[in-house]
Parts: sequence; structure tokens; C-alpha cells
Amino acid sequence: MMKSSALLTLSVALLPAVNADVYMHNPRGSNDRNCERNVNRNNGNRLFDSQNNAKGGYACPRAVGDANIQAEDGTGTIGGETQDKTLYYYEGSVLPVEWTNQHGCGANSKVNCEIVIQYACEDTLDPQVDNFWPFTDTKNNDANVGDQAFRSGANLAAPRDGIPTDANDAATDTIPDTEDAAIPDTNADQRYGMHESYDFYQLCQHTARNEGLYTADQRVRRNDQRGTRQNPNGNRRGLECPEERDYYPWWQPSPWVDAAILTNDAGATACTDPAECETARCKYYLEESFNKKEKGYCDVNHNNGDVEDKTTSQAWNNREWYNNKEDCEGADGNFKWYAVKLSDVLDVGYPVCMKTGFSRVNQLGNSFDATVNGTDDAPFGVNANRFLWTIPDIPSVVTGAADETNAGFEIAADDDYFTGNADGAMEDAYQSCTLRVRYNLSTSDFPAWPAEAMEDAHPWKGLMVTAENNTQNNGDGDATPLQQDPYIYVGAGDDNSVGSQFVSLAANTNQYARTFQDRSYRFAIKKKPTADAAADNSADTPKVNDMTGKTGKIYNVNVRGKRGNIVQTYPAVEYDFVPNSLALDEGDMIHFQWQGSDYNPRRGCNDAEGGPPDPNDGTSTDAQNSRADRSNIVFMDFTAANIPMDYLGYKAATAEDDDDNPSGLNYNAKVAMMKETMVNNTPCGGDADCFDSIIRLSYLNQQSDGGSLGFRDENDCLTEAQLDNINNQQERENHPLNCAKLNAKPYPYFDGGIMNARKAGQFAYFSSRNNNFSNRDQTGNICVRGIKSDGTEEKCEVDTSTFTLQGANPAISTASMRISSGTAAPAKCTDSANGEGSGAANDQGASSCLTDDSGTDDDMLSGSTFTVEQAANDAMGDGDERSCEEITFFYSLPDAAKKAILAVVLLSVGCASGYAAWFVYNRVQAQRKKDAAENLDKGLGKGWDKDKEKTDNQMI
Repeated sequence: MMKSSALLTLSVALLPAVNADVYMHNPRGSNDRNCERNVNRNNGNRLFDSQNNAKGGYACPRAVGDANIQAEDGTGTIGGETQDKTLYYYEGSVLPVEWTNQHGCGANSKVNCEIVIQYACEDTLDPQVDNFWPFTDTKNNDANVGDQAFRSGANLAAPRDGIPTDANDAATDTIPDTEDAAIPDTNADQRYGMHESYDFYQLCQHTARNEGLYTADQRVRRNDQRGTRQNPNGNRRGLECPEERDYYPWWQPSPWVDAAILTNDAGATACTDPAECETARCKYYLEESFNKKEKGYCDVNHNNGDVEDKTTSQAWNNREWYNNKEDCEGADGNFKWYAVKLSDVLDVGYPVCMKTGFSRVNQLGNSFDATVNGTDDAPFGVNANRFLWTIPDIPSVVTGAADETNAGFEIAADDDYFTGNADGAMEDAYQSCTLRVRYNLSTSDFPAWPAEAMEDAHPWKGLMVTAENNTQNNGDGDATPLQQDPYIYVGAGDDNSVGSQFVSLAANTNQYARTFQDRSYRFAIKKKPTADAAADNSADTPKVNDMTGKTGKIYNVNVRGKRGNIVQTYPAVEYDFVPNSLALDEGDMIHFQWQGSDYNPRRGCNDAEGGPPDPNDGTSTDAQNSRADRSNIVFMDFTAANIPMDYLGYKAATAEDDDDNPSGLNYNAKVAMMKETMVNNTPCGGDADCFDSIIRLSYLNQQSDGGSLGFRDENDCLTEAQLDNINNQQERENHPLNCAKLNAKPYPYFDGGIMNARKAGQFAYFSSRNNNFSNRDQTGNICVRGIKSDGTEEKCEVDTSTFTLQGANPAISTASMRISSGTAAPAKCTDSANGEGSGAANDQGASSCLTDDSGTDDDMLSGSTFTVEQAANDAMGDGDERSCEEITFFYSLPDAAKKAILAVVLLSVGCASGYAAWFVYNRVQAQRKKDAAENLDKGLGKGWDKDKEKTDNQMI
């Protein structure tokens, strides 16, 4: 009998009949999406098992098209310029990881909850190092020695998102379980996303599962690690291993690096050393992390063994390869038990263990726990669940000689562990990483943790459920604490003649407990720059300054959300900045950077703004709603404002002016005036770098981006007058040359670069494209501590009643506020309140335009009018093609199509009716002939009615 180690599940959730989903919003979580334009994802088996609703997740962060538009490594060539559109974070910078979880967490008495945050990069997902990981057919002591098994030249194998082959391809198919598909040497193979490798899945589907685990009354129909209580049939999702997914900490080597474990059983202080943890739970998780804890596996002898001794063995082919040392070393063959830990080869530390934020059950909204982050720099307040992740340094390689205790791997130099596609070693490996958030829920109906994870005085210490508590056959439930949909008796009955009362529970034992997850798209981790680099318009990169010797923190400010209103985007979210409130010290830095997608469902009317259109040729437009995400940052005077501060300091010429230069200033004088205006009104203080940064953030470098200029055939952005000459509002707002709407930016990724905090004070900002008062808010606040220009001190104190950091509102505060007025000009007005455009909906913020007749008797309405309700909250399809489309309860079609369909329907009904009449007539006639023939045979004569009363003179 195969023995199995009885280790704990942390997995798992108190969710008998509902989905307790988890959705990551920053970085953007895919929820198994890729480049589908649909409201719902195409394939929930694409990369991993999320257990989430199909409507969740964000589409691929790219412009529409194939690898020539944007390759897997992030480089694109739109407009003939090579530009890298990979999202990246600097070592040591602070990234707010945000997510929503549906069934509660934190100090919530209804549920036990852990959040496990892990990342993996190319070096562990497609490893080069020899003899560290278990041997497979594709990588062993004879195959791919010193090489990666799956990378194909410049083509990244893992982690890869999957690249469409053309503008109509969603690239959402599940990768086949073949070595050929894992190697991205063709366009067809590059379509497949792959996180865990083909090798990892081969080990999973041939190694015996841990049979010491509690599986309740579930019928687990796999002998190998694909079969778990939560996945009893062993269904495949990408190439992930279900046992590794469902259980933490796992008992075998995993490619995932532990970053954080957030638990409701943590102490008040976060710990990164087991000796410093305040609770047994945190101490246990740190001690069991593969970062520092040896995990074992059975393999052929790495020195002189032949991998075929393993892969042709009966145990391997029966999918019962040995999962413990005793069975491994007792088997016939040249097999050994090896134990390794990640810190054997990389300088990685323990993860952090700390509290989870409180969130209530049955909601996908904000959480609260003022103690979680332990910092006022990015106050928790009323935000989604958040973990402030300090991006790890790219780890150094641990060198050492081969010996029997380390599985026989030898690392004399970094190249022995990982060379990299550009010979950059670990810097190349960390060019491609992915992040996953695991939401582990468990019930308190039974003890689910091992003794090491429980406090000494806890009454459940040492009583964890194991395989001994499983139901062995149907109806045998004495040992298990819970059965599938059980009857529970609650009463003795009415009297002796009436049976007892009982209720039926909705209890699915494969969900008691349960694991959910979400994963990010590719991102990179980079070292801090050690030299200055000028801005490059061809590559569309900002200026980079040498950070050597700088001690200030770097905070990443990103954009979360996607195109659409709050109902359309749910369970994703609308646009917002992350974090949207930030406190800094002078000398700290902000890295502004974000990505979106051009593969969203079509959204328009009052639910989304701007283009470019889909498809996008850079120069032409149509009247359809667009799909694209774009954001910018424009500074305001205060957070309650909805217009920019005065950027200019002088009067600019507008289309309404006769004078083309009312200020009388030349270009250099105008720039000087702008810099002077910005000195006291922006956190970077208004020097040359600050000026360039502010302008880049507001206009996205559309006027100078080499890729954009080439793509649009060097056409200039449309002027105010040219925009006003486009009568159709949709065409005007989605035009790819409408730079006012940011449409000339061909990619949904933007790098705003580093801004240095030099000026004390409160500074508000918003996205001019997406912020739409009373519809959606995309605003942010930056507070820099220090002495302000008026001599007062800015402390950036968090409001103790709301735990938020926000500036004063001049409408309800006596605080002195800066209120400026810049140059503004009216845009072309489209009167949508009157349903302009034939029946367009006008119930959600429709605009009305003043005319020369406004206020006159001729302009006044008589009689009743009604709003036209917008079809704005679809749950199927790929969005709304027409702007402000009227809601209907039948399919809206052109009149010609309606008439054609009606004609076909009527013709079909007529034909069917005619055929039915002909069929019935012929059946009746045939029956009559048959009856007549039978009568003749009986001598009754033709037409004889045997039931008729006979008369005397009738002949027989």
C-alpha cells in the first residue's frame, strides 16, 4: 500500500453553495481571461483554476493584434518603432496589491481566512539549473543539461500570457499537454499561455497523491496529485497541479516563491522570522515555506541514474510514483530521496506573516483593518483588501559544489543557475514574472490545522482531521465531521405517531474548506538605475535619473479598473488610482505607471470616454463605441474639484479667439511661465524634470511618441476647430487623432517615470478622460510632509475617524484653499437630452444644448415627455456597439432586416401549415381506403357502416 505523509491542508472554504470569489485588481488579475472581448471569459481552464465567476477579470494588457503589434516579451513595433510595453517595478519599491474577496476575511467570526501571496519568474517556471528539480523526460542528466527545456530562442516559454495570431484571435485555448505545445517555436504554440511548465504537470500527474488528507465523503477518482477533495475528478486547468494549488504549505518543491501569508490568526506585529512571530500559526507558515524549508522528492540517482528507470516504471505508469522517503528508497531501482529548499540556490528570505484585513461576507467590496499595513504612507481606510508588497531585490545566486545532500546540483557561477536570453542571468529571469493571490477559506466545524500551527492551550491541538475521518463508503459517516447535504434532525415530532422533524443542509464537502485564486499578467522586476538616461521618444521612455545613494522610498502609483460603469465592470471595478491617497517624505519618489487593455467590451454613452476605435488604423474613426482603456494624470487645486489647476499662468488662444496669441509671449516665455506656475502647485516643485514629468503625465507624450507618429502617418493631433467640425459625437470622441481624449496613444500601457517629492503640501490629481462627477471618480491625493512655502508644517495626518488621508474640502472647511482658473474653451455640444440620433437613450446624464431659441415660447415643451432608458447593464456578449442604445426586450434590427425575417417566418409558417394539412388529408384518405378494402373482404360491401342500425330491406 502506498504510504503518504499526513500533512495539513490550509486550503479551503466555508462555501457550500455559492462562489466565494477572489479578484485581483492591482496588478490586473486575469481570472483566466486573455484577449477575448466578451463580458464573460471564454475559458475557465486556460491557465489555472480560479473557482471564480466567469464575468470577473481583466482582458490582456495589449493593443489589438498579433506578435508584431506586441510580442510576449512586451516589445511592439507599432509605427515602425520598437517599444517595450512591459509593466515593471523597481527593486525595493512599494506596490499596493489589491483584491476583493467575496466571503469575508480578517477578524470575522463567520470564517477562517488566509491570503497567500506568491510570485514566480522564469528561473523557477522554466529552470535551467541542473539536478535541483526532479528529472523528467525533457530535462534530466542527459537532456537539456545546462539549458532551459522550453524557451525557444527569443520566445519566452514561462510565464507567458499567450499571444493572438491576428486581430480576431482571443488566444484563450488551454495549452495541450504536450512538450511541443510548451515550446513556443511557432505562432500556434505562442497562442497558449503557460505558467507552470509541462515538466511540472508531468510530475503532478504521475506522483501519488497524499492519501493521508481529509477528503470527507468525496469520491477522489485519481491516484495521482491531480485528485483532491476540491477537484475529485482531477480536471486539468492549464498545467497547474491541483494538489499544490489546494494545499498550503505543500510538501514538495514548488516554483512559487512565498511573499506573504496573511491570516486571521496572526499577531499584532508582522514577522519575517519564525522566532519573532507572536502566534503559532505564523511561526508554522514561515517554518514550512519552501523559501527556507526543505521539501523532498523521489528520483533516479542524479549522478548515474537513467530517467527511463523512473518513467518506464510500474509506479510511474500507474500514476503512483513515490511521494515519501520510505517507499522511494524501498523500491527496486536506483532511486534516491532528495530534499531541497529554494534558499539552496537563491538568496531568498522568509515571507512575511501578518493580519488579514476585515471584510464582511457576501460582498466584493472594501475591507478595513487599521493594523494591517502598519503605515500611514498609504492609509488603508476604505479601500479594497490591500497588502503593501515591498518588491524583492533580484536574488543573488548561491554558489556551491555538488554533493549527496543537495541533490547533486553544482553552481560555480550565476550562469550555472540561469544564463538568460540576453546573458543577463537573474536580471533576465526577472524580466518575466507573475503574481498570484490565493484566498483560502475554512470552516470551524472541525479542526483543520496540525498541532504545530495551534497554540499549546487550544483544545483542538493535535486533533486535525485526516484520512481516518474520511467516509469509506456511502452512508458510513461515523468518522467524518460532515457529510454531503446531510439531514439534520431538529425536533421530536408532534406526537408518537408523527416522525421527527429534520432539515436538509446545502453542504458540499468538496467546498468545506476551499481555495480560490487569481493571477496577474506578466510583469518585470528591475534594478534601480545607476546612471542617467535621457527621455527617448522613439522608445517612448521617460527620463531616468541615477538612484545611487538615494535612500527615499519608491511608491508605485498604478491604475486599476476597466472601461464601463460599476454594474458593467462588476466583479471587476471602475477606474481608480492605486493607491489613491499617498503620504511621502521629501526625498521619496513616485513611479507613475499603468496598463489597460484594448480588448474590453464596447462601452460608451455615459459609461466610458474616448477611443481609439477597434479596429484602429491610426487615422480614421467610426460611430461605434470603443473598447480601449486610457488614463492620464492632471493636477487639480483640491480633491473636491473636477477641473485642472491653471497649468499655464497666461491666456492661451482658443478657437473662439480672434487673436492667435493673446498673451503676447513667445514659446520660451510661455514655458518659463508654466514652470513658475507649477513651482508651488505640484509635489515635484517645478524644476525642469518636474515640468517634463507633469506634461508627460497629462498628455501621455502623444505629440512626440515616435510609435504614435509613425502609426498615424505623422498626422498632427486634431485642433479644437477640427474636432468641432466632426458632427457625430461618437466619431469625434473616438477619433484616433483626438489627443484631447488620449486616443493617439496606440498602446494601453504608459510609463510616466519617476517623480521626486520635493515640495511639502497636499496635491490633488485626476484623470481628465475618465473622471466624470456623479458617474465615476478617478482622482488621487499626494501629501508631502515638511515645511510648506508659507512656513506652516504639513504633517499628512490620517483622519482618526475615517482612517483616510485627504485634503480639505473648501465647501465644508474654513481652510485656505488654492482655487485657480486656467484657459478654457467650450467644446461642441451634442444635445442628447432630446434623443438626438433617433431614439437614443437619455436617462443617464444626457446633455442639453443652448440655442438662440432657448427660453423663448417656441422652445417650451407642452405635454408629457418620458426618458428613454439605456441598455447599459448587459451580462453577455461583447458590449454595446451603439452609443446610448435604448433598452429593449427584443432584438433591435434594421427595418429591412425585420421585414425580411417576418417574410421568412410567415412563409415558413405557411409552408408548415400546408404540409400539415396535406399530410393529415392523405392519412385520412389512406385510412378510408384501408377500411373499404377490409369491408369488401368481409363481404360487407363498399361503404358499409358496421355500426349503423340495419333495416329489413338492406341486402347482406
